Amino acid sequence: MNPISQYSNQSEKNDKMKKLITIVLLCAYVSAIYGQAKKTRVRVEVSPLKVDSMWVNVYEGKTEPKILKPDANGTFTFSTIVEKGTDARISIDNPISGEVHLYLEPEDDLLIRTDFKENTIFSGKGGGNSSVINELMNMYRTNYGKLDVTKTSLAIFYEQIAEVNKANTDFLDANRSRVSKEFYEDQKVQFYYGALGEDIQMPYLLSLGLKKKLSEVFPSGYIDMFKKMKLSDSLLIHKGYTNFVKDYLPAYLRICRMYQLGRLDSVSTQPETEKRAMEYEQVKEHLTGQSRIMALFGIINNTLQRAKNVTQYKGYIQQFAADGGSQQQVDELQRAYDEALKLSAGAVPPPFTLDDLNGKQVSLQDFAGKVIYIDFWASWCSPCRYEMKNGSPKLHARLADNKDVVFLYISIDDSEEKWRQAIQEDKIEGIHLLSKGGMKSVVAKAFNISGIPRYVIIGRDGRIVDKDATRPSQDITYDKIMDAVKAK
Repeated sequence: MNPISQYSNQSEKNDKMKKLITIVLLCAYVSAIYGQAKKTRVRVEVSPLKVDSMWVNVYEGKTEPKILKPDANGTFTFSTIVEKGTDARISIDNPISGEVHLYLEPEDDLLIRTDFKENTIFSGKGGGNSSVINELMNMYRTNYGKLDVTKTSLAIFYEQIAEVNKANTDFLDANRSRVSKEFYEDQKVQFYYGALGEDIQMPYLLSLGLKKKLSEVFPSGYIDMFKKMKLSDSLLIHKGYTNFVKDYLPAYLRICRMYQLGRLDSVSTQPETEKRAMEYEQVKEHLTGQSRIMALFGIINNTLQRAKNVTQYKGYIQQFAADGGSQQQVDELQRAYDEALKLSAGAVPPPFTLDDLNGKQVSLQDFAGKVIYIDFWASWCSPCRYEMKNGSPKLHARLADNKDVVFLYISIDDSEEKWRQAIQEDKIEGIHLLSKGGMKSVVAKAFNISGIPRYVIIGRDGRIVDKDATRPSQDITYDKIMDAVKAK
């Protein structure tokens, strides 16, 4: 080779290598700066209490539920990375139980001074957002806790629900000047579509709890609710809208279709395969764009989470791909399918050990040879609490003399105080365990829990009988438990 050419080639290689190294270093620098810009910090000072540990749960982002310890000055500090605004919560169990709600945005630097009772002060960047969300959540729970369908007519009960939801948006509007534009817009969407989701679900829950036909509790204007749904792909950046499209809208369209067919009172007994097929068909007919794709994804994902026999729904994954689903979504559904197989009937449930009300460790092995009815719930879950007040006592009474049945209640609360308080208020009998962290808690993730209430039946042989069992208020639940008792 010509020495000059060889030198020239080597020189070009060196230049290319220098450029490549420069690009890599520049990318690393930009990534570092970007990461720093996205970091959000929260400091918590507790007074006059002496607190040894604290739970923190960020509902979006890269932070799993974890325990914090104080520094030498008694201050609790955690940092996380959030891509956009998200809800969060901090809570303590000792020397008292309490919780504070937060709303975190990228680059927030928040200082919280609290006694975990009535005095909580937020300051620093993001302080206004967290102050408003904490006040709002406390107000909402107080208002919602006053609702009792057994003490009023259905018409007034529906009006009361509407008033509670209106109080949320009124409070948000009144405090708009205290919060960021992003927070206001996100929460406005959250409350609007959260209320619509509640309106969709409530008649069905009431029909089960009150043991009435759906037509007897069906509110006027239900069918026309579709006109209130401002469906737009631009809203998919909001978790509240996305969850509504995935989790509530398909069921609403199915109920409306059953109404049109004159089959409204058969909604609760409709075969699962028919439900899914009808929802899929109605979403394709009534929705467009990415909202339609998201709703179809929700139908399949929720089905795989709950189906007793997931193999009969496997074909939906490829159908979804043909209907426009992205490869990322298809891959996610395939993973959900694979995980669901591990919890199918006959499978061994994932092991766990949790503390009960007295601090005693409890595991499934402690109930070998018995049928276990597991109730996954939380103090903040109104449908869960409704079942406990109206369904569980009757089911317990029917099985009071049967020593082969165990009622196991697993709460995913973050607050031990709220957990204990709910048990006392609702007078819930059974064995109570706490798995902190919401849907991200260890046991919730192990059982693939995506929503509550959720019920699971474990047979005498220690294997899963039904990973998505019927509710305590449904008469068939007693029959299913007795079938498991009689099974050899």
